[in-house]
Amino acid sequence: MTDHDHSIVDRTKDAAAQAFDTTKAQTALAVDKTRETVVHAYDTTRKTTGDAVHQAVDGIESNPLAALVGGIAVGVAIGALLPRTQAEARHLGPIGKRLNESASAAVRAARDQGKQELSGLVPDKSNAKEKAGSVVEAVIQAARSGAKTV
Repeated sequence: MTDHDHSIVDRTKDAAAQAFDTTKAQTALAVDKTRETVVHAYDTTRKTTGDAVHQAVDGIESNPLAALVGGIAVGVAIGALLPRTQAEARHLGPIGKRLNESASAAVRAARDQGKQELSGLVPDKSNAKEKAGSVVEAVIQAARSGAKTV
C-alpha cells in the first residue's frame, strides 16, 4: 500500500469516526429530549387524572343520589349491551315476568285511582242542574220578597 492509499484510508477512518461521533451526540440529544417529553406527559397526565378523581369524589360526596342514579344508568346501559346468557334466561326469566306483571298491575291501579280522583272533582251534571235551579229559584224568591216590601 502506498502512502497515498494510507492517506485515503486515514481520512476515511477520520470521516467515519467524526460521522459516528456526530450521530452518537445527536442520538443522545434526541433520547434526552424524548425522555423529558415522556416525563412531562406522564406528570401532566398524573396530575390531570388526580384532579379528575378529586372532582369525582367531591361530586359524589356533594350529591350521592345523582351518583347512584348515574351508576344505575351506566349499569343498565352495560346490561342492555351485553347479550343475555342461557343461565340468566333460565334463572331470571320468571322473576322478570313477575316484575313486569307487577309493574303493569301497579300502572293500571294508579290509572284507575287517578280516574276516580278526577271524577270526584268534576261535578255530576244532573246534580249541577239541580243546584243551579235552586240558586235561580232562591234569587227569584228574594226578588219577589223585595218587591213586596217596597
